[in-house]
Amino acid sequence: MSDWSAGYVSDIEYLPGFYREQGPAHLHLTCLINGIEPPDQSQGFDYCELGCGTGVTVSLLAAANPKGRFHAIDFHPAHIARARAFAASAGLDNITFHEASFEEMAAGAGPALPQFDFVTLHGVYSWVSAENRRAITRFLRTAVKPGGLVYVSYNAQPGWTAMMPLQRLLYEFGNLVHDRSDRQVSAALDFAEKLQKAGARVVGEEGIVQKLRGENKAQGGEDQLVYLAHEYLNGSWQPLYHVDVAREMADAKLVFVGSGTVFENYPELALTPEQREVLATVPVPSLRETFKDYCVGRPFRRDLYVRGARRLSAHRRDELLRAMGLAMTVPPADARTTIKVPLGEAEMEKAHYLPILAALSEGPRSIGALLDLPVLRETKASLTPVEVAGMLVGSQQAVPALDLAATGDAPLPSVLRFNRVQAAEVAAAARRKMSCMATGVAGSGLHVSMMEVLLYDGLAAGLPAELEPLVNHALGRILGSGESLVRDGVTLEGAEQNRAAIADSLGWCLEHSLPVWKRLRMI
Repeated sequence: MSDWSAGYVSDIEYLPGFYREQGPAHLHLTCLINGIEPPDQSQGFDYCELGCGTGVTVSLLAAANPKGRFHAIDFHPAHIARARAFAASAGLDNITFHEASFEEMAAGAGPALPQFDFVTLHGVYSWVSAENRRAITRFLRTAVKPGGLVYVSYNAQPGWTAMMPLQRLLYEFGNLVHDRSDRQVSAALDFAEKLQKAGARVVGEEGIVQKLRGENKAQGGEDQLVYLAHEYLNGSWQPLYHVDVAREMADAKLVFVGSGTVFENYPELALTPEQREVLATVPVPSLRETFKDYCVGRPFRRDLYVRGARRLSAHRRDELLRAMGLAMTVPPADARTTIKVPLGEAEMEKAHYLPILAALSEGPRSIGALLDLPVLRETKASLTPVEVAGMLVGSQQAVPALDLAATGDAPLPSVLRFNRVQAAEVAAAARRKMSCMATGVAGSGLHVSMMEVLLYDGLAAGLPAELEPLVNHALGRILGSGESLVRDGVTLEGAEQNRAAIADSLGWCLEHSLPVWKRLRMI
């Protein structure tokens, strides 16, 4: 690692990824759930991502929110070069990428920037030094508008306690290997596995090394090693307690709002009655939130802060939530009322939620319109806007949509350009298991499988929505990239085996994924 990286892995690029919690509509919803006034987005907004990597998330958000003005900052020149090239090919004229360090931004030596309604940091804060964290908060002190939001995700204590010895082992042994970071972490994993088999008791639970690799070396592949290098080999890697992050954010006049993980904002879904009773005796909010982590053991936090908290009355909060839209993100056949929550499983009332899910399967609806469905009014359902929004977005069956009236019936041109370029780029490589595409309805995006990418790529190329030509197109993409499909851990050999697997998967995607994309104005 070179001096300019300050101990951060810089010899290999960070993997591309999309993180929906950074979306303006999602942050808006998190504020409302917690009774805080969000920034007004009706006339556009200013958005900044610090540590943007290769820019996938912020580029998708720029495509899905053409009224937004986006800036993205990263210290790695390869990341910025790649992000700028993609934005240019997708015709995104509302985003600017800047190569600068956090220290340069804090000192005012970086580019001239506006004040922001939203600043987000994903996978940065607990991976950089204390000096860099102080630079970040100095930047936030002047960069965030009054009433603006800051989203910061980080590895959290005490949830990481059990893994810290293994991380230290990987870091120290990796530094003994004079090679690229992904090869360093591979050699360190080999050593950890040998040590564990020799009876080392604190390396981690049985099978942890295989789990980190991606179950086995063949399935994990190069991308998994790149991820592990960025996760574990940074010199300043340090999981943080919420109370310490909250104190650092307070230096920038930022107050904790809630969690970007929706269900964590509902104590009855995350904590037992006994835990809630004990925590209620803690008078300091930041300590109460920290001690909650002792109960749930979460290793990763997605915190939202506001610079100037404006409390909403319950009536005003419900009014704003009723005006907010929801758009269904799953095929109707996959809609469910039994959902996973932090405490385990929860059951949504079928008599209430089945009509809501049925209505959403026809198209996006405002929360008010859903609550006013005749069947719910007739049964005098006791649903609240906070419950409906939280259950459907938290279970990832819907995404929030701020202004359904403004979305229109056709996809946004910027969304189509982003999705076409993204699909063509990923399909040409045919390596990633997952990718993402934008939706203008929600101002956000969806994760999509590799087969869905190949379907979108074929349709964007002008092929009819028919199985045979789409299978031929997908097969050509896969074979042309030198890859083969893997099914149930077995690499498929030859064109015919790949063709059969593609036909099976694409047939499902045509029937189930394509209607969802059309409802979300993605294609």
